[in-house]
Amino acid sequence: MNQLRIQRLTDYTSISLAGLCVVHCFLTPVVLILFPVLGSTLVFQEVFHELMLFLVIPASVVAMFLGCRRHKDFNVIMLGILGLGFLLAGAFAVPGYGEYILTFIGAFVMISGHLRNFRLCRKSCCDH
Repeated sequence: MNQLRIQRLTDYTSISLAGLCVVHCFLTPVVLILFPVLGSTLVFQEVFHELMLFLVIPASVVAMFLGCRRHKDFNVIMLGILGLGFLLAGAFAVPGYGEYILTFIGAFVMISGHLRNFRLCRKSCCDH
């Protein structure tokens, strides 16, 4: 697989995982109110955040590193570091609304960084 395909795949993966974090943060309170028995499943446990970070961090690092090598826009790296910082803070914060807010902000910063990375890489591949 060439570097461009790996970068695109990891950008898509990271965007999807960050989007899943947002959906998880929005739906968790509603689902737990409607179906309290689901609170005992893995998806609603604190380990979910660590599992998501285990997947998000490597995919994001690979995508942003390969993208920055191509387009040399280091704002992408800054957005990635900032987004990962928020996600880490959210994952290890005291459970409550702060956890959701930090994760929500981190996910949107990560998504914006990956979208910028993806667009800049597409632009740099253009032959005209």
